[in-house]
Amino acid sequence: MKQKPHIIVDVERMKHPFTGLYFYCKNLAVNLHKYHNDKFHFHFFTYPKVKFPGFLNKINRSQLDKFYLTKPKKYKLWHATWQDTKYVPKNDMKFVYTIHDLNFIYTDKPDYKKKKLLQAVQDKINRADAITVISNFVKEDVKKHLNTKGKEIHVIYNGVEVNEYPHFDTPSYRPKNKFLFSVGTVLYKKHFHVLPRLLVGNDYELVIGGIHPDKSYIEQIWSEAEKFGVKDRVHLTGPISDEEKYWYMNQAEAFLFPSISEGFGLPPIEAMRLGKPVFLSTFTSLPEVGGDKAYYFKTFDPEHMQEVLKNGLKDYHQNNRYQEIVKWSKRFTWKEATKQYVEIYQKTLGLPVNTALKQKKCLKLTAIIPTLNEEKNIAQTISQVEWADEIIIIDAYSTDKTTSIAKQMGVKIIQRQFDDFSTQKNYAIEQAENNWIFILDADERLSEDLKLEIIDKLNHIDNEDGFWIPRINYFSGKKVKFSGWQNDKVLRLFNKNSCLYNGKLVHEEIQCRGKVGFLKSPILHYTFKNYDDYYQKIKNYADLKAKEMYRKKEKPNWIYQQIKPAYRFLYHYIITFGILDGKTGWTIAKLNASGMKERFRKLNEMYQKKTKNL
Repeated sequence: MKQKPHIIVDVERMKHPFTGLYFYCKNLAVNLHKYHNDKFHFHFFTYPKVKFPGFLNKINRSQLDKFYLTKPKKYKLWHATWQDTKYVPKNDMKFVYTIHDLNFIYTDKPDYKKKKLLQAVQDKINRADAITVISNFVKEDVKKHLNTKGKEIHVIYNGVEVNEYPHFDTPSYRPKNKFLFSVGTVLYKKHFHVLPRLLVGNDYELVIGGIHPDKSYIEQIWSEAEKFGVKDRVHLTGPISDEEKYWYMNQAEAFLFPSISEGFGLPPIEAMRLGKPVFLSTFTSLPEVGGDKAYYFKTFDPEHMQEVLKNGLKDYHQNNRYQEIVKWSKRFTWKEATKQYVEIYQKTLGLPVNTALKQKKCLKLTAIIPTLNEEKNIAQTISQVEWADEIIIIDAYSTDKTTSIAKQMGVKIIQRQFDDFSTQKNYAIEQAENNWIFILDADERLSEDLKLEIIDKLNHIDNEDGFWIPRINYFSGKKVKFSGWQNDKVLRLFNKNSCLYNGKLVHEEIQCRGKVGFLKSPILHYTFKNYDDYYQKIKNYADLKAKEMYRKKEKPNWIYQQIKPAYRFLYHYIITFGILDGKTGWTIAKLNASGMKERFRKLNEMYQKKTKNL
């Protein structure tokens, strides 16, 4: 079998989270691997500290790469994914160059700076074996201002993926009235400061999400809001999560994006994917992206903008534009975008063009969540695994609203009297429709990268029957770095035909008869809210552990009763460096020692009760 070529895709812009280039780079990497890893060995070049999906091949940038970039000969092609990149290979590696925009041309920068920036792009065009751009607007800009040396310019639209969180309902700011929404890096070029004028003559609120790199521009937005007398209805949230962005887009009356400097514009398409009316400026690429399915501000005159908004919303509702807007948005997918990039890679390397998608075995998954009085957690926990093919709640007869909330969310609920953790979970596993199981406790959360990694594994199972997953623990909201929890891992993704819980009453573990692999992305375990919560859980565990020892006929030993609690304290606080966790480390050590004492106290009680009954 012919070896797949090794290529490098530069995603170093991921060093700036919450930006358009961050999401472009991440989605490009994930989807190249998802759809085309049968054709290439993909390697992704970025900074060492960048949070990057662990299942992808990452190459860490070295300090020298910026000055002299050369990589081993096994790498056949380098794809620079940003026009201003400083990373261009010096050897004879093939070079694909992506240009997102030449927006600096339209700024008030001095001419000598514009000329310098254009020359830097020109130098990379001269080096490039293939040039791609993200819109026809950018293509025309490149042709007008630069010399392509007769090289073809390929237009590849960005893909858009909207992660849906239908049960998320806790945004950082919840509007009191109907509201308009916008999101992006809050800079002048996004032109957010013209939006407050749209609140005149109505009772809408305006919510703008995104990072604030320019404090003076934030003041300009507030000044405009004050000028139009609407400051109390304008809300700048700062950076927002994917869940919050989905919530705001889905709940908003309309999405606004008056940018004057845009190579493509992902947020408008994300809003259109949800069927929302979108209002854009007519500048740069936005008319190309929104087509005739969006509404446009031709000027930023207040009366004109107010009229466009009023008439646009009227047209949207009277003519029921929802379906046609969604249909338009589906032109922009990462499946199609990566197909086009791979075609460029193959042509550049002189390979036959083959962009067909490999038929992959997609294994179905059942997610299981054990519960007892988890009304505060259950909705968010279920939302973490809504991508699973089946969700089962195994509930130990909760007396709060846990099951009613789960029922509203449409998941399968099994109630069973709790005897021990192993038996409870094994019972749920037996009821699962699918062979592959993922267990998630109600106080745990998935990182987005773990979700992607699990889905990837289900598409690329080799001969594994289970997977260890690292776990990061939090105590009272604070990450615990030591205290014996630093190397925590759990076997939670497994094939039920080869794996079951081992029968322990507490601290139960999966026993797997087959091969066990490792995932790289972590489960986030918000294990204890406070001291009292931890102490109660320690007592419950002590009770179960004492019962387990009693079943095994282990008798309380006076020496053990004195030594083991002391050792447990030393283990958590000294041996595993809990002292470095500060007050949290001391609390964890103290409570674990108390739990050990409680275990022997319970065991003593059991034997004393037995003696009395004789």
